[in-house]
Amino acid sequence: MRRAAILLSIALLMAGCGFMPRIATPTSEPSPTVQPTPTAAPSLATEAPSEDPEPTPGADAVPRFAVGSLVATNAPGLRIRGRPGTDQRVVTSLGLGAELLVGLGPILVDDLGWYLVRDADDADPQFAEGWVAAGFEPDPFLVAAGFTPGDSPFLGGFADTAPGEFGPTALPGSRVALRWIAATGTTEICNFALDLSGESGDPVRAVRTPVGSFPASGELPFSFFGTNNLDGQPVFVHVESNCSWAVSFVRTERAPSPS
Repeated sequence: MRRAAILLSIALLMAGCGFMPRIATPTSEPSPTVQPTPTAAPSLATEAPSEDPEPTPGADAVPRFAVGSLVATNAPGLRIRGRPGTDQRVVTSLGLGAELLVGLGPILVDDLGWYLVRDADDADPQFAEGWVAAGFEPDPFLVAAGFTPGDSPFLGGFADTAPGEFGPTALPGSRVALRWIAATGTTEICNFALDLSGESGDPVRAVRTPVGSFPASGELPFSFFGTNNLDGQPVFVHVESNCSWAVSFVRTERAPSPS
């Protein structure tokens, strides 16, 4: 009897399962696609460059050598020219280690510093004098090469890109001239004014000239110093100029005029 009751209960449970409603399995709804918020493109006017441009070397990077000092070439094939400038006539080309005597400079032309030099060794090629570009530190075309020769005709000189008073330079009581050159690094005309004075007395007017696209140069002869009582004494150089300029005192017995 008990067994019959158990079997009846199981039968009723199985029948009930047939009438149970089917529960649908929930499915996930697809998530809506989020559109990115548009951002403004960076302004080219304010965007920083990826690399800084290489600075152009200036006058302060040109190696400085005293007038009358000995220098040597620090690069092979260095050209000696008749005038300062990369488009000027080539006098000769020098090998590495050629010795030169500095006569005037530096003067800035074509963004380079130029020196007037003389041949100071016996090696070929030989030349009288000419202009050479000095390059820039720390790897210049010219380097110092020892002591000043004792028989140098050059007594001293100055070069700058600004006005000022320079000196004094002691002049012997002999035939001494002053060589000068001035140039402008722009398309505008610059003005070069040069005066000389002794240890006492007012400056004596010497040179007044405008300078255009081509360097201007000249020489004050020994007679200028005698006439103005400047020979045989220390002399100051007074320059008023917005040019690049250079001057040097030289014994005229050994010094031809500038090229």
